Amino acid sequence: MTELTRLRLGADTVTHLLPHRRPFLFVDGVTEFARGPRARLRAFKHVSVNEPVFEGHFPGLALWPGVYTIEGLGQTINALTVLGSIVEGFERHGRAEADALEALRGLERRHRLGAREPSEDERALVAHLGDPRDRFGFSGAVDVKLTEPVFAGVRLDYDVALSRAVGNALRFDVRATVEDRIVAQGTMTSALPTAAWR
Repeated sequence: MTELTRLRLGADTVTHLLPHRRPFLFVDGVTEFARGPRARLRAFKHVSVNEPVFEGHFPGLALWPGVYTIEGLGQTINALTVLGSIVEGFERHGRAEADALEALRGLERRHRLGAREPSEDERALVAHLGDPRDRFGFSGAVDVKLTEPVFAGVRLDYDVALSRAVGNALRFDVRATVEDRIVAQGTMTSALPTAAWR
């Protein structure tokens, strides 16, 4: 198993990685990241009773739709791919993975602490990312089983790991948990157009 590196990124930084926006952004933060032949990412979503979906799904029973859990896993896959792209971009310019991760942490600190002058690496990172709406991926095959219901008031944790890559088709083992109980598990295959990843 690939060793994970702690990488705490909050919701504002996640919006630099993913094109999705509320109410259809299902990743609130990132906790750990690993590169390598078995690239991996851990992320999470706080399921609040204030989510718009609970107005109709279902009144009086705040049951999180399983398809939203699956979409959150897919968004985590996209975030993993973007993070890998960031590191590769830094390496192409003679920098190390640690520099890329520190630039991400700096971007996170800017969101937390307000206005301060960004470092050169942070400026390079934002330039590399460009407009998140230009990045997209789509699932070619989803084989995920929902094993337990998810209700409002919990943290939904996502864990995705690359298991196979053939060209631009990437297969991932995916798992979602609530308080260490598996609520969804399976595989997802994403087709990621290389031209879309800067």
